[in-house]
Amino acid sequence: MTENQDYTIAKLNTLVKLRLAPSKIHGVGVFAMREIPKGTKLYADNMPEVYHVPYSNFNKLFPDVADLLLERWPQIVNGSNFIYPDARMIAYMNHGGDESNYDAETDTLLLTVDKGEEITEDYRKILNYQKVYTWLK
Repeated sequence: MTENQDYTIAKLNTLVKLRLAPSKIHGVGVFAMREIPKGTKLYADNMPEVYHVPYSNFNKLFPDVADLLLERWPQIVNGSNFIYPDARMIAYMNHGGDESNYDAETDTLLLTVDKGEEITEDYRKILNYQKVYTWLK
């Protein structure tokens, strides 16, 4: 494996920690793929980047990372490139009000979250939120 591949795998293992899934709060939400400590940067607003990791090196990715990438990009097994993230996670983040566990200004967790826990932000912290989220008081 090349130094570039080592870097790419380390980068993906760092960045890939969130997934989209049905939410009990509203529609689709953002969920932790594993326990994530308080203060961790989530990269929830990252723009997509093209990657190439040969399938033969997928055993070097965290298992949950490899599973998510293969679920989204099955042609990886045939040598295909893929993008990550394939969605802007911040666009799917639901409002958690006072119970929110994510700070969108710093892109960090306010609390440690467990695997499968929904990541939420407080929409009231957005400048002029009342113009968009008229239902919030």
